[in-house]
Amino acid sequence: MRQVEEFTVSPIEQELSFRAWCGEKDIRMILLDGDETQWQTEWIYRKQMGICYDLLAETGIMSREEWKKKVVVINNELFETHGVNPEKCNIIVERLADNYPIDKNIQNKAKNILAEIYHIPPKFIDGTEEGLKFLKKSGIPMGIVTHAGVEWTWRKYNWLQLQRFYSWDDIYTVDENGHKTIDSWRKAMRYFGTEPKYCLVGGDSPRTDINPVCELGVEHCFLVENPSEIWSIHQQPMDEIKTRKIKSINDLRWLGKELVYGITSSQN
Repeated sequence: MRQVEEFTVSPIEQELSFRAWCGEKDIRMILLDGDETQWQTEWIYRKQMGICYDLLAETGIMSREEWKKKVVVINNELFETHGVNPEKCNIIVERLADNYPIDKNIQNKAKNILAEIYHIPPKFIDGTEEGLKFLKKSGIPMGIVTHAGVEWTWRKYNWLQLQRFYSWDDIYTVDENGHKTIDSWRKAMRYFGTEPKYCLVGGDSPRTDINPVCELGVEHCFLVENPSEIWSIHQQPMDEIKTRKIKSINDLRWLGKELVYGITSSQN
């Protein structure tokens, strides 16, 4: 898959060439996923789940690695029905307890460990803040489309001081019990008063970001390459004509390269 490549120009040339590229492509709205696209929450999941595996291994029922396999299977199954709803933490432990003799005290500790996922501040992906400053300066409207719940999203909004780049109304939250689909992306675009042909979309998930918007008709999609491997349930083949890779949203500033070097639309 093609990668958006850096090129050496002055800051003002970056801005002018980016605006020119957006003008040529008729981009009127930039829509971005949140988790693992602008900031990292995956490390929080893995950290807390690791602590949970350690706790369960202390029961002597099975090894840490065996507990991990059991939890991953349940977590993946629950993604289909509960998305990223915090209640999923309790259900994971309760399902384990239905099949294994886990002491009630250990169950409660495990639930608390997993619930902490939603109370640990995430970190920006390197380049995100610079990228958001650049995109905001371009004057093209921006919005976030996330399937995290409103309460958790509000925490992240404050932890990361996202008000510097977005108003709260610039964030569209999909049902936390589900995941982003063609229909939810369509509703998000209606919320922002735009259409697929006018959108640039960035996300980290082929399944819930890139493929749904490609099917809707978005022509310019950007897949953020995560420093760590994304969950297997998100992996799918993608339209490699419409999609390009970026290390962070800061790489979007280089889209004007094709105009500066005279690359035609058919080659982009």
